[in-house]
Amino acid sequence: MVGASPLASNYFHDEPTVEAMNLMGFDVGVLGNHEFDKGAEEMMRLIEGGSREDGSETSEKNFPGANFPYLAANVVEKESGEPVFPPHIVIERDGVRIGFIGVVTPETAEISAPEVEASFDFLDMSETVNRYADELRGEGVEAIVVLAHSGGSEKNGVASGEIVDEASGMDGAVDAVVAGHTHTYMNTRVGGAVVVEGGKYGETITAVDLSIDRTTGEVMASSADIIPTYNDELRPDPELRELVEGYTDRVAPISNRVVGTAAESINGSATEAGESPLGNLVADARRAKTDADIAFVLTGALPSGIEAGEVTYGGLSASHPGTNTLMSVELTSGQIREALESQYRSDRDRVLQTSGLRFTHDPSRPLGDRITSVTLENGTPLEEDETYTVAAEEFVAGGGNGFDVFTEGENPTEHGAELDALVEYLEGLPQPFEAPESGERIRIG
Repeated sequence: MVGASPLASNYFHDEPTVEAMNLMGFDVGVLGNHEFDKGAEEMMRLIEGGSREDGSETSEKNFPGANFPYLAANVVEKESGEPVFPPHIVIERDGVRIGFIGVVTPETAEISAPEVEASFDFLDMSETVNRYADELRGEGVEAIVVLAHSGGSEKNGVASGEIVDEASGMDGAVDAVVAGHTHTYMNTRVGGAVVVEGGKYGETITAVDLSIDRTTGEVMASSADIIPTYNDELRPDPELRELVEGYTDRVAPISNRVVGTAAESINGSATEAGESPLGNLVADARRAKTDADIAFVLTGALPSGIEAGEVTYGGLSASHPGTNTLMSVELTSGQIREALESQYRSDRDRVLQTSGLRFTHDPSRPLGDRITSVTLENGTPLEEDETYTVAAEEFVAGGGNGFDVFTEGENPTEHGAELDALVEYLEGLPQPFEAPESGERIRIG
């Protein structure tokens, strides 16, 4: 529920989101990958409470944390092997006991900051669920629900994806799997268990119906319904409304500031080679802010787009959430080439948008040998063993998402929030501004 959140929450370190969840009366939560966005210490603070060590004025002193338990059965301390949070919980309603087991996709280790992988092990989900399902049954609990931050999808009645594969390996004692992560819709059955995922951003409410024998505690029948939500005729909860309006008003002077005027809409639609106008614009902004020779932007970290007309700080933040720090690091020409090769993977590519650099790749060549040409912006080849200053978001600069070579660089330097770099760049452009054309920086050949 935290990370990649609106300005009214992330500006206050996502404490407003936790406060909102506290008002909603949740019985249980499960870790997702975004809980790890700011590292283990901040994750624990948001959930268990406490003050930030940096004394930030936009953070509540002695923040109380979540007032409901979080589960994480398959996330264990690397040194001790002990779960970070309770693996399961039993909730009793009207004399009926239901066990909940929480798991998160092991992909979290790859898509989070490197310190996360260094601190935690992410165990196999189905094996972990089976172990704790046995424990719950040993306690006399027969109704078992898995809360999984892991996703799938369904098309023409056929479901697929990580959570479908994992559910197929879960013990028959599991009666339902409530999934999330891929922002898709799925309502299927794997073995005897209902497996359901209800999209994203509160677009739906997922209702799981379990008919339970009061004598044995066993689930006799199960089903799920994905219910669309409509707020046009609903009256907001007074306490939640007060909370949201309070934080929105506090951040309004920053949110409403106009930073430029876009001559036309700028989106992330990419060429066949992977280059996009939006990627070029953001990469240019990072290069300008850091005075680097080269700048990279992981395509997945790009804003969702910039609409034509006045552009506000709040509007940019909404399409470019999060407060990742912009970094620069010195890399050799060989390391830069290695970083470019690291984009292409057996599962899916992680394309880097560029500024100050042009490269050509050949998808027909073997992985690790796809880059056929690398030059600077002016067409000059990179000099052998020459060192270049390279800018990238903190996640990539720290070796995240498989870009380990960045950790071999020298003189890592912070340059403030990446969003602020984009804002500063747009404010300095002739108005109305346009994005650089795409097609010259990344090519196939």
